[in-house]
Amino acid sequence: MISIVMPSYNSAAFIHEAVGSLISQTYPHFELLVCDDGSSDATQKIVRDLARRDGRIRLIVNQHGGVSRNCNVGLRAAKFPWIARLDADDVAAPDRLETQIKAAERHPEVICWGGRAHLINRQGRMLRGAQLGPVNEAEYRELRRSGKVIYILGPTVMYRRDDALAVGGYDPRFDGAEDIELLSRLACRGSLRTLPDVLTLYRIHGQSVTAHRSAQQRHLFSFIEARNHAWQSGGDLELEQYLAELAARPAFERLRDSIAGRGSQYYRNTSIHFAERRLISALGTGALAALLQPLATSHRFGRRVLRAIIRRISSLRKSAADPIGLAAGSEGDQHTG
Repeated sequence: MISIVMPSYNSAAFIHEAVGSLISQTYPHFELLVCDDGSSDATQKIVRDLARRDGRIRLIVNQHGGVSRNCNVGLRAAKFPWIARLDADDVAAPDRLETQIKAAERHPEVICWGGRAHLINRQGRMLRGAQLGPVNEAEYRELRRSGKVIYILGPTVMYRRDDALAVGGYDPRFDGAEDIELLSRLACRGSLRTLPDVLTLYRIHGQSVTAHRSAQQRHLFSFIEARNHAWQSGGDLELEQYLAELAARPAFERLRDSIAGRGSQYYRNTSIHFAERRLISALGTGALAALLQPLATSHRFGRRVLRAIIRRISSLRKSAADPIGLAAGSEGDQHTG
């Protein structure tokens, strides 16, 4: 059985759809813990109304503790051995829980599961697919051996509750990178794996990423990798010590890091602007990303363009294989015109 932890904060625009995607799961044996961090909109009312109709739903109200503390409340309150995560603005695929629990039954050595996601915008329009993380035991072991950060898409994650509690749950110092930091500690206790199945519609929306937030996340991710290497050699590394060492670097190193960080920030903001259909803003931030990080940006955009071309070719091949459907579509287009 599965406990789903859903942190929320002023999520009234999306939470009904998020909860609805769980109510209609093909695997019914779960509880849903909506952990609200003191919303000032209609989020709590929406969840209470849904909970009155479905006894599997519980609302837990917290007061502005941040996402990590909010998730920890749900982790401690959960009754079942597996914890699945879904944010209040995302949508679970109808068979997400069934797919993951069956995988867990086949591979009891794996303590954390993730999968593919489709990125969608505010209106639910599909943007692109995404998948991160090891797909088999060999990839997991190689990532562990190399000390690299293991990334899994947060809204697809399902992990064992007892293991998460044993490593201390979410660390509030890592808000914004809390899922990845927890995964780095879970990876010390057992295997992590991602499935090829689409488990979640991951919504991209909101305001631009600030320079401060971008730099903070970048430093947190680099700390996680540095700590992995320290653990491999039998040592340890504290966050405060690492941040102090970063601040003490020579000025040219800090400047180089700042330029790279700004490039990443502008690239991420390009994705957000594009998702929100702010095309002029997307062009502006895309140009700045290319100026500051020409090679990395061209590589990222190149991969996206290549994927788009492959999808288009695949679509044309399917149309060619179905001439009746293609003809019907053409007639429909002519009629519409």
